[in-house]
Amino acid sequence: MERLDKLYEKFNGNYFGIIAITSAAICIIIAYLLYTEADPNFSIASNFISDLGVGPNGSDVFFGLGMILLGTFIMPFFTYLGRYLQKRDNNPKPLRIGIFAGLIGSIGIVLVGVFPLDPDDNFSYNIHIIFAGVLFYGILTMLLIYGIFEYRNPVIPNILSILAFITAAFYGFFITSVVIQYLTSTPFQAYTYTAEWIGSWLMGVWIIAHVYYTLKHR
Repeated sequence: MERLDKLYEKFNGNYFGIIAITSAAICIIIAYLLYTEADPNFSIASNFISDLGVGPNGSDVFFGLGMILLGTFIMPFFTYLGRYLQKRDNNPKPLRIGIFAGLIGSIGIVLVGVFPLDPDDNFSYNIHIIFAGVLFYGILTMLLIYGIFEYRNPVIPNILSILAFITAAFYGFFITSVVIQYLTSTPFQAYTYTAEWIGSWLMGVWIIAHVYYTLKHR
């Protein structure tokens, strides 16, 4: 960890978050526009985000690139944020679990981009599902742990922990509904798709909010 701290002294960890969210947003927006240009039926109420990874018109390429860039650059940001919180808490050891969960979730993001949700390729399809689970469970765990530590800290604004809990709630609802509908062979519902999209948007807001706060309170 000391080596990481020295790295963050030379290159502010927030910059990783800025690069991650900017590159991912650009790639996902381009992927969405390319997909809907070829198929206007694509909707947040009827498609998973991962459907962009098997979309037409080059949308698959931009989705994959976006996920790889996001996972690669968000990993050091999550670690930086964990270290930031550790230095401001009297009992920082549990935060190690949050940092580890963030790293695992970041690896999941990268591999979701590498292995598309292609129903015509069983290997890629199954690997994608596995690492999508790794992604969501890892990020969900990180959000809850970071949120609890932020809530306990009287100096950190409550809005940051509240945002973490709301984002975690959407991810938790999404994961639960997917598992239930999968196990019961029930068609995926509009609220399931929408929960993933809203949770992901909120995750972007959570990252931006923490970049802003930690830049102002270094």
